[in-house]
Amino acid sequence: MTLTSGATTRPATDVVVGCDGSVGSDGALDWAAQEARARGAGLRIVTATLAAELPFVAAGEATSGATRRERSHAAGHVVAQARRRAEAVLDPARIETTTIWGHPAGVLVDVSREAGLVVVGHPERGRAREYLTGSVAFAVAAHATCDVAVVPRGELVLPGPRVPVVVGVDGSAHGDRAAHAAASVAERSGAPLVLVRAWQLPSLTGAWRSEAEAPARPDEREICEDSAHRSTEHSAAAVRRAFPDVGVTVRLVEKHPVLALLDAAEGAGLVVVGSRGLGGFARLLLGSVSRAVIHHAQTPVLVVRSL
Repeated sequence: MTLTSGATTRPATDVVVGCDGSVGSDGALDWAAQEARARGAGLRIVTATLAAELPFVAAGEATSGATRRERSHAAGHVVAQARRRAEAVLDPARIETTTIWGHPAGVLVDVSREAGLVVVGHPERGRAREYLTGSVAFAVAAHATCDVAVVPRGELVLPGPRVPVVVGVDGSAHGDRAAHAAASVAERSGAPLVLVRAWQLPSLTGAWRSEAEAPARPDEREICEDSAHRSTEHSAAAVRRAFPDVGVTVRLVEKHPVLALLDAAEGAGLVVVGSRGLGGFARLLLGSVSRAVIHHAQTPVLVVRSL
């Protein structure tokens, strides 16, 4: 175990996973180890250690030597267990363990600058720690400088010939980058790829049309659907050219983007979203759409960072 106050320089191909010894982080570790093996990358297991019992104490705040020693010892136990678990999947020579003093979200955002992917566990629903652990996952997904995978607690079903990869597209360059990242996962796992495009009629208020508003004119609906269809087919064609061996399906639905993605995620091995977009995905990364997908999806969610 390495005990440091910050991240060391690492190859940008590494997969980094945050571990705290919980059941939720075990799932994230398993997923990260599988992903590192598939990428041919190294795996860096990171445990963030707070210098006091209070959850939001500053990393540099003075504490007794006993507290630091106790926390260092506990962190060493966590990373040792995590390493043994990862070695069941990955060559031990490709695994590094690190403990860093600081808040988990800040630590993982820092190390994301030198990583190809950061993996975090999903908060455990219904537990007292849900708000804190959830804030870590959302903060890392929002602020990391590389792609981030949020892995829910529970049995992992990885993408494969009968388990698709799902990606939300919207006709934007950010959505197209997410589609290409999803296609890369589908290619190396032999999985089919489903491009999901949600569209809705615009409201007079600039949001989405509510049931209380006047029904749309037939030509208005046709124009909106046709525009969504053409932009999505353009995205699908680009993916097919770049990944000719991947089976690509387009799912065009008149529905809120969150509902469309969650519906498509049932039976999928991975859901991919871009960090920015247009139309239904025009939100800050952890606005209503992205935050809801991360929170409610029962499958891992990959957030693809915009360039």
